[in-house]
Amino acid sequence: MAADTRDRILAAATRLYAAPEAGGPALRAIAREGGVNSALIHYHFGSREGLLEAVLVRALDPVQALRTPLIEKLRAGGSADARDLAWLCVEPVAALPRAEEGGPAPSLRLLSRAIAEDRARVDALTAQHFPPLLFGLRDVLATALPALSAETKQRRFRFAVDAAISTLAGEDATQACTAGPAAFRHFLHDLTTFLAGALDTAE
Repeated sequence: MAADTRDRILAAATRLYAAPEAGGPALRAIAREGGVNSALIHYHFGSREGLLEAVLVRALDPVQALRTPLIEKLRAGGSADARDLAWLCVEPVAALPRAEEGGPAPSLRLLSRAIAEDRARVDALTAQHFPPLLFGLRDVLATALPALSAETKQRRFRFAVDAAISTLAGEDATQACTAGPAAFRHFLHDLTTFLAGALDTAE
């Protein structure tokens, strides 16, 4: 029962935080959306900040769960290139379920908004909750982009992740998805090709 209540609160907060007009919904609004008492939000999350962090981790979790085995496969192979890195950015996000009309699910809209408004928080939560991913990624970056400095590799990968999330949360992705599987695959191919070129450009 407690887990169900927690999940209801998180789902409600995700929908409200992801809404285009939301400036940061009040806890009362989240409680109303989730059909719970405001006191239960404080009980489960401690504060508004605690709730927001839990919502972001919940949105990041399925993306990182898909990305981690891809990283480990590339790490074991030892021959990753820029296109592999670009696919690491695109595939885990593209694999997320989409809304019935082909648009982005609330969790993807939330991630797009979060990276645009508070990238440092997203980075901190990733480091805190998904450290194995970061350890493996360093090795893959070193293999795929050997001519670039460590700082440039990490910065470009972050840029590529942000671009993949914002693009897949946008109208072009919705139109491609609505047009059918073949159109969406072509869209993902173009996005991956674009990001691979950006990752591999000389300093």
